[in-house]
Amino acid sequence: MRLIIFLILGTFLSFLPNLDTYQFRNEESLRTTIAYEMFKSSNYAQPYLLGEPYYNKPPLFNWLIVLYSQFLGWSEITGRAVSLTFLVLCSLLLVIFTQYLFKNLKLSLLSALVFITFGNVLFFYGYLAEIDTTFTFFVFSLMVCAYMWSEKGSIFWVLASGFLTGLGALTKGLPSYAFYGFTLLALGLYKKDFGMIFSKKAILSHLVSLLLPTFWILNTHDLALYLKTLFYESFSRVTDGNFSRWRHMITFPLLTFKDTLPNSLLFLIAIYFLLKHNKLDFPHPLRKLFLIFFVNYLPYLISNSAGRYILPLYPLLAIVFSYYISRALENANYKKIFYTTIGLALIFRVLYGFFFFPYYNERESSRKVIATKIIRVIDLRKPIQCECQHELTVCLYIGLAKGEPLKRNIPNAVYSITCTEETKGEILLRFNVNRSYYINLVKFPSY
Repeated sequence: MRLIIFLILGTFLSFLPNLDTYQFRNEESLRTTIAYEMFKSSNYAQPYLLGEPYYNKPPLFNWLIVLYSQFLGWSEITGRAVSLTFLVLCSLLLVIFTQYLFKNLKLSLLSALVFITFGNVLFFYGYLAEIDTTFTFFVFSLMVCAYMWSEKGSIFWVLASGFLTGLGALTKGLPSYAFYGFTLLALGLYKKDFGMIFSKKAILSHLVSLLLPTFWILNTHDLALYLKTLFYESFSRVTDGNFSRWRHMITFPLLTFKDTLPNSLLFLIAIYFLLKHNKLDFPHPLRKLFLIFFVNYLPYLISNSAGRYILPLYPLLAIVFSYYISRALENANYKKIFYTTIGLALIFRVLYGFFFFPYYNERESSRKVIATKIIRVIDLRKPIQCECQHELTVCLYIGLAKGEPLKRNIPNAVYSITCTEETKGEILLRFNVNRSYYINLVKFPSY
């Protein structure tokens, strides 16, 4: 048990090397830019991007970034601290819930270790300033509350399920209601009783789930457009006919297996050891959790989905995996395989932070390097606009240095960050970023 605790602490520490200097990646600059504009404008209901209304996601994650900025300032670490906080909270909830299910502290701690060492968590979304880890916490929380509702029937769990669904909807929109609905459906199928969907208590939970999102969206600029955009964001991939559905149904489980390495492989090895010694079982709690996982997994299996969309299901996988891994750990050979593999993964993660992060920052195509070169050339006191939404990271760094977010169209702009060949001004700097365009720093003529 001490070794598991040591590995859990080691895993969280492995996230820290160079985390505060590693340049913004993927959608981190998008989330931080929106939060920065919120902070500067004090308009917290309607998100803005480059000075224009943004409708693709609700604002809760941006609110949290703004909250953390009060203590950490504005830098790469601000949004990442939010993700790490919710990773810790999700891990704690995993320990508590697994302890409730199996009354085994070692197994409970193991479930947290398995969760935080999933490859997609350890090397990507566990620490990046993206919505996924925070959303995972809210979805897993609502699943835990729904599970307890099915077991206890208490009004507290009914209300908590709805409330957490609402928080999830404020984080990522309609997918929160999908996870909520499919979880209730799975529990109904298991019990052969659909009271959790149609009873008076269920209706109360449904209504509670709508309270916070409704209060927020009524205060936005264009309620109808926001709802339409959120609906399109959620369902466009389900109806998308531009991909092979059958091929996706074959490859998506393989993608899930890859994203959850090394523990997906360790799970299969554990199953082999247990089958070999005739110790394989499938207890009641696991049947229930697996059904919840499977019913929620199906929509992503048949739609054009990315692997990270099922991150909210990772805690369920962690419980299932850890149950069988814990039993296989009774075998000395498997124990050596498991701890060696996890130890190597952590060593590699530490090296990743110490060596890859600085390398990535210092490349010629690094957006942090490009922004630094631009900042040295321009006068930050003069108006600067960003006409290239593809390069939000560059615009964000310049905005943070300037002390105000850049906007798309400024009538009196002196400088512009563009990605097009046609410009009205003089190109002061041009950067080849190995894409179909260059990043240009343009200075407009003064009249």
